[in-house]
Amino acid sequence: MTERSLTDLFHRLARILPENQKLITVNPDTPAREALAIMKRHNLSQVPILIGSTILGSFSHRSFSEGILKLAKREKDVVNQPVEAFSEELKITSIHEELTKLLEEFELKDAVLVGSENRLQGVVTTVDVLQYLYKAASAYIMLGEIELAIRELMNASVNGEELQHCIDKCLKENYEKHSYPIPTRLEDMNLGDYVLILRYKGFWGKFKDTFGGSYSMAQVKLELLSGLRNDVFHFRRDLTDEEYGYLKDTRDWLLKRIVKLESTK
Repeated sequence: MTERSLTDLFHRLARILPENQKLITVNPDTPAREALAIMKRHNLSQVPILIGSTILGSFSHRSFSEGILKLAKREKDVVNQPVEAFSEELKITSIHEELTKLLEEFELKDAVLVGSENRLQGVVTTVDVLQYLYKAASAYIMLGEIELAIRELMNASVNGEELQHCIDKCLKENYEKHSYPIPTRLEDMNLGDYVLILRYKGFWGKFKDTFGGSYSMAQVKLELLSGLRNDVFHFRRDLTDEEYGYLKDTRDWLLKRIVKLESTK
């Protein structure tokens, strides 16, 4: 499971399979009652059925309920039937398989087995995929929310003439130095431009009511934004847990400011 290649830069199972996953399996003669207890104890949706190292299928809540309907009506002791009677087939695939090729499997069966018929390396579930995609996308989503919220709060703070004054003081020189068109609207600016204007103390009086009265608190919320945005959008590195926490804290702060702004309209 530690094999890696450059192709794993793409969304492949090698990036999704939980590290140090403890494989829990049952043999085909295990009573359904015991398998259900194991699943409950370890918070699992399914367990692979193995005999030796050979994969025979999987036992899940779904396969158990569907299997009950197929048993003879006279069968009373359902929970003591062997899991083999409730087995379902899960796709067995390589750790290098692309996620996009497995989406239907996750929709239908909620999991895939990783490895080969005689070598189970791990199990990837729909929850694993959701957690992976959330982690991959959460920074982009939060930065998008932050940028849009800042734009709306700034729009509510200054009129066109005041905004132009902010642009002339904080942005014009840098745009001219790089021969870029000087923006005239907030929609033409980027997050770094917003931060430059908001961090200029001479203009804070225009923004304090919408962003909160404390200049120093606002600067703490804003100071890392531009650097993190560049790191995320240029794929320079993964963010740390502390940096994710910072983005969430800033996003939540801005949400409260937006809610307050709307309540005064």
